[in-house]
Amino acid sequence: MSRLTGFVAEVRMLAPYVLAAVLGGVLVWLGSWALKPAPAPLSPDPLRSSFNDYAWVAQPAPAFPRPPHASFLEGLTIVVDPGHGGRADRAGWKCGPTGLREAEVNLRVAQFLRGFLAATEVNVVLTREADVYLDADDQADLLARVAIANELRADLFLSIHHNAGKSAEANYTSVFYHGAPDHSPASLDVAGHLLAGLRDALRLEQQLACGLVSDYAIYPGKGFAVLREAEVPAVLTESSFHSNPAEERRLRDPVYNRREAYGLFLGLARWAQAGLPAVRLIQPEDGRVKAGETIIVALDDGLSSRGGFGLNLPQTRSDSLLVELDGQPLSHSGSRRRARWQVGGRGCGWISQTCLASTYCTPGSS
Repeated sequence: MSRLTGFVAEVRMLAPYVLAAVLGGVLVWLGSWALKPAPAPLSPDPLRSSFNDYAWVAQPAPAFPRPPHASFLEGLTIVVDPGHGGRADRAGWKCGPTGLREAEVNLRVAQFLRGFLAATEVNVVLTREADVYLDADDQADLLARVAIANELRADLFLSIHHNAGKSAEANYTSVFYHGAPDHSPASLDVAGHLLAGLRDALRLEQQLACGLVSDYAIYPGKGFAVLREAEVPAVLTESSFHSNPAEERRLRDPVYNRREAYGLFLGLARWAQAGLPAVRLIQPEDGRVKAGETIIVALDDGLSSRGGFGLNLPQTRSDSLLVELDGQPLSHSGSRRRARWQVGGRGCGWISQTCLASTYCTPGSS
């Protein structure tokens, strides 16, 4: 009896400790359960899902790989123009609803694009490196920017901008070229690739029925100075609207700025992959054209020199070379690698060397 009494007494003494241990274990289990992350939502079944199961505007994880076809950009000269700059003293000028300045965003995107291009061995030149203008006079500032591309005989002049509208809801991408579509086929060509690259990268909900727009739509018969005065292929991008409050917030994010630059980069890579035709004057060597003389120009379709399957066949349309003298078409002859024509009449002139150095150019006399 005494032993049983002692056992009961010991159990009574240990009971609080046993109870505390049990309660402690329960609390630890409850704590680990509470801290356990919620299960990730199931992704749509890729084999059975519809378009409506995905959100187009949802940005994917940031990743900026170099596509293999970017190698076709190597050796090109591209002048990147971060629009505006240096006008911070103009209160509210080209700013978003909370004061984000377009000029700052333009520069960040241009700097990110320069990084992508430089890593691909492109000779890339920025028209400005800081928040400055090239001339205090607005018109002179614009002309100074495009003059850089003209002097370098660049393969492309790309002016980067962000738009503003009367409606705060507006937010879409547009890419501008100068004048009529046949003014510069090269400009229209690269504009289409840039538009596709920007749309894929930014994933804006709004889309223009046609995002390729002539600058005559803004300034009829005149256009933008940086495009009008370009002697090389030239385009101007309005990637999105900084006047849209939601878009202004996104444009403050450097990662979003880099997404935009990557979209431009992908567009340029696809443009170069498609081939960049060029012409080069062979005869006369000094460019001086005399009456009765035969002019010979070397043609490069931008593809055949790469070699590979099928590139030994003609890559250009036979009617795609247009030769003009003083605005009038001239008959010409030749092959897929050379074109020749004879200048009749009296007098002489000069073959435009700047024009001959440009892709998709129509050579003529000055």
